[in-house]
Amino acid sequence: MNRRTRMIGLTTVAVALTFGCAGNTLEAERPLFAELLALAPGSVVADIGAGNGAYAIALAPLVAPGGRMIATELEAEQREAILAAAAEAGVPVEVRPADLGGTGLPPESCDAIFLRDVYHHLTDPKSFVASLYETLRPGGRLVLVDFPPAWLLAFATPEGIPGDRGGHGISPDLMIEELEAAGFRTLETIDPWPSANFVTKTYAVAFERP
Repeated sequence: MNRRTRMIGLTTVAVALTFGCAGNTLEAERPLFAELLALAPGSVVADIGAGNGAYAIALAPLVAPGGRMIATELEAEQREAILAAAAEAGVPVEVRPADLGGTGLPPESCDAIFLRDVYHHLTDPKSFVASLYETLRPGGRLVLVDFPPAWLLAFATPEGIPGDRGGHGISPDLMIEELEAAGFRTLETIDPWPSANFVTKTYAVAFERP
């Protein structure tokens, strides 16, 4: 896949904006994640900073049989909630504690990694990106879903983030600059992403470890 910027169909964005619930947005995002991460049976995938685990659970069936979906999260209560939700859905998901300094996963252990609305929270992105690179196998895919700073979000700017962020969020150009500096190759930008709205103009960038 050549490096490019893609706008997804306006109908997809309109549905997400109009009906804006998590379920509809997830269903719109699922095929895009599958494509950008090159998910296939047997793939080992990590959702870093998985939140409630909805995306890990939704994507896990795409790597069966023989694959593994790993979800990392900081809070023990959230990890327990992910395990419960995965069990209820009948989907195997490995849940591990997140690590603020990196992925917390072994070198070259993953075929694909994704972070959704996590990257702009990193206080030491250089070290974290190095860990992402190390965790991926050569040819592995990384997808970062995030949003650029907006004045309406300034009050919620995370503490300790680099001063070049410009507020709560990160621009796609700065994200690409940081990832390429670490050795990643940019494949594609999708802007807008289905979860974009009038405040958080969400986008996604797909990278590859050469």
